[in-house]
Amino acid sequence: MAKQPNMFVVGMFWGDEGKAKIVDLLTENANVVVRYQGGANAGHSVEIDGERFVLHQVPTGILHPEKTCVLGAGMVIDMPALANELAELEKQGISWRGRIMISPRAHFVLPYHKQIEEIAEAKAGIGTTKRGIGPAYRDKATRIGIRLGDALLGKANLIAKLERWISESGEMFKKAYSVDFQSPPDVAATIMSAVDFVGDAISSPGAYIDETARTKGGILAEGAQGTMLSVSWGTYPFVTSSETTAGGAATGLGIDMRLFDKIIGVAKAFCTRVGNGPFPTEGDEELQRKLRGTGEHAYDEFGSTTGRPRRCGWLDGVVLRYATRINGIDAIALTKLDCLSGIDELKIAAKYVDYAEFPVTSEEAEKVEPIYKTFPGWNEDISRINDFNKLPVDAQRYVHEIERIAMVPVEFVGVGPGRKDIILK
Repeated sequence: MAKQPNMFVVGMFWGDEGKAKIVDLLTENANVVVRYQGGANAGHSVEIDGERFVLHQVPTGILHPEKTCVLGAGMVIDMPALANELAELEKQGISWRGRIMISPRAHFVLPYHKQIEEIAEAKAGIGTTKRGIGPAYRDKATRIGIRLGDALLGKANLIAKLERWISESGEMFKKAYSVDFQSPPDVAATIMSAVDFVGDAISSPGAYIDETARTKGGILAEGAQGTMLSVSWGTYPFVTSSETTAGGAATGLGIDMRLFDKIIGVAKAFCTRVGNGPFPTEGDEELQRKLRGTGEHAYDEFGSTTGRPRRCGWLDGVVLRYATRINGIDAIALTKLDCLSGIDELKIAAKYVDYAEFPVTSEEAEKVEPIYKTFPGWNEDISRINDFNKLPVDAQRYVHEIERIAMVPVEFVGVGPGRKDIILK
């Protein structure tokens, strides 16, 4: 049997591009699906036969029987939430035992981190999910983080690590904000209960991923959030706290990146953003209502994790080019093209006034003036079309313009919310 390709799937904008649906499609020809960064701040949703699955920490591949799923070392994991997510999957008929591997090098998200993020969000208004992700990554960087492997050494060891955290970091927050933290023994008990629930799923996956990639292939690495939320390349400081680009997989997986054959960038047919921060192509209220939907449907533009309404606007070609370059995108999966049906005139930001690419600072990005290229829209319902050449001519023209801007092909076109509502171009 020929070796299967190893692939990355990354978001090209501010997250919520529909990565889970593309990963779900590609999983059919994969052997192992890996999450390499982020944590419970992700909300990957897939609709299968009318039933909607929302995954926060578990890789999307879990929805396919017999596929192995890995939570990589680059993640920060909320263990009690993960146990609840796995239990919910069991209720929905999804068997996960024996199919999940969790890196012991991944760091815990502690209840302390959520308290700290609540405080930080009230002061700075970044627009985080308040899931404790930023503080967990901060502790990782300052070398006081606690890893899953620490819990495997026993409850006493975990309590000692938590007590060290309280003395080195927690006391500072107690004094500054009069915050009370749960006792280390209580936190340890909750975490150990979740660790016991997942059992031997916590096992070093690095060598397994490497061997699979070199022999039969079929490694599918999925990132969370999107390029413009990268802590290095996004709209800093209005970003997440991990490296969301394809480059983040290098540290999140721990294998030779040269083993990967293809990087697929997922782009929505228009742009959305949750929370604060620059959004150059954000639309007026009328356009946002058209693109967002009412919230009546699961696929309307409301956050899968937070439920917050997403800010909506025209496709940003400047960001599209930037993300293509940053990630080394080989092909694009375009989602939600059907949501543009019925809009008489469509726009794509072809460039910015005075800026050749996306500005470095958020202050500049808040002020940029997009220069739009306009296209005629279409009124036809395209949700049941399964052949690109049968799309309305103006819909085809819109897709071709995206290819021209990015200088890579669009290989997948999403035309509806279901698992099968994707045109293979």
